[in-house]
Amino acid sequence: MPITLTPDERQRYKTHGRKRGFLKAKDAEHLKVNLPGLTLVESNDREMLLAQFKQEKPEESKLWLEIGFGNGEYLSHLAAIHPQDCFIGIDVFLEGVSALLRRLERQDSVNVKVAVDNANIVLLEKIPLNSLDRVVINFPDPWPKKRHHKRRLVQKAFLDLISQRMVSGGQVSLATDWAEYSEWMLEHLEAHEDFLNTITNGGFAPQPENWLTTSFQKKGIKANRPARHLLFQKR
Repeated sequence: MPITLTPDERQRYKTHGRKRGFLKAKDAEHLKVNLPGLTLVESNDREMLLAQFKQEKPEESKLWLEIGFGNGEYLSHLAAIHPQDCFIGIDVFLEGVSALLRRLERQDSVNVKVAVDNANIVLLEKIPLNSLDRVVINFPDPWPKKRHHKRRLVQKAFLDLISQRMVSGGQVSLATDWAEYSEWMLEHLEAHEDFLNTITNGGFAPQPENWLTTSFQKKGIKANRPARHLLFQKR
């Protein structure tokens, strides 16, 4: 069952980086009107969580979570090709949230809920234990300076939190175009007792099926930074 953090506890989870880009007045108003209906609310268990999406056969739906969906390209892509499944997106960048809502409207996707908050807080307060089938983390901030490594999303404590909220056999996929961070991710996941590398001999995974090369990834390709992928399974 999710917990409710006190204000002091919430202060432990500081979100670094930008939270609001240039948001036009019409987009701000669009968010104000439409975001409440797509906002994830607290659920006591997986069944209650799936009920938020109003799928015809929720018991047959997989529950996906994308952490840091950017401008929503990949999340909206997944929602379109898996209309039978349910998707949760977490991000704090309001311009990206606005872009996601527009994408969902254009493709008539109704299987997505959004949480605009720090990922740790959302996992603790809104997502029940043993609920998630898939977790997607694409191109998180690499925080390349050594003194900033503590800000990296992929840490032992964060992997503990994700593991607790995943079902056994669920999968977590990650991608980064920062070579040193990819090694960091691999090292942390390989060392975690709850996760098993789906690649038999260890190492990085092939590009996922139905992968979408986003505008963000294209910038990395242009800068000669190819993406590396990881795919681990919850034991």
